Amino acid sequence: MGGSPMGKTYLSTAVTEDGKPRHLVPNTRLRLTFAEVPNLNAEGPRVYDVLGAHAGCNRLKAAVAAGELLTDGRLWIDGFGGTARGCTPPLRAQDEWLSEFLTSRPSWHLDGDQLTLTSAGTTITLLDRRIVEPDFPLDGIRWKLIATITNGDLFHHHHSAEPAWLTFDGERLTGSTGANELSGTVTRAGTELTCAVLATDRACTGQTAEVETAILTTLSAKVTFAIDYNRLTLMTPAGIGLDLTAGRP
Repeated sequence: MGGSPMGKTYLSTAVTEDGKPRHLVPNTRLRLTFAEVPNLNAEGPRVYDVLGAHAGCNRLKAAVAAGELLTDGRLWIDGFGGTARGCTPPLRAQDEWLSEFLTSRPSWHLDGDQLTLTSAGTTITLLDRRIVEPDFPLDGIRWKLIATITNGDLFHHHHSAEPAWLTFDGERLTGSTGANELSGTVTRAGTELTCAVLATDRACTGQTAEVETAILTTLSAKVTFAIDYNRLTLMTPAGIGLDLTAGRP
């Protein structure tokens, strides 16, 4: 059917080698994300094709010039960078196997929501993540703050801060900065939110105070929200924002 996987995330549904199933490490699944990512550098703005891969331990990433990742029906990557977590031997071996497969110039075929990658005798079948893992709704979820965002892409994790969260319910917003309770109203226009928020006035210090400032600064501006499965991102035009994950109600 054609089309392109760019801009989407896919999760594995089957892996075969020489026609026989290859069993992944228990409780793992292959995840591939294809994205066009702008990058500002000394020579001026450029756009890259980026492939992110995850097989249960380290997160791998490869970038090539725009338009070159999926050329001539093949995946063109020379190597990966990524995180460097200590993995158990089975997970480390699975990471290495996936990296070797993805750098072997596998062919790719997209049929609706199903992506198939093939190299030598190995075939990986994947399905659009939005079918396997539908996005959570914005409303009715207790969104737990896991990071604040500055400069558009710089994440500051606050391990010593008190837990902070937000919940949206139609035109209402409630939450906590970790020190103070929040309440307010929300006006929506597509993926844009305009919030009017009030907070209680308890004093807080240290990282909890930093988190509170980030939350109130973000919610004082018009924000764009984006949900990727169980992750919510709130971002202002100035590149200030919040990264949250779905928690228990």
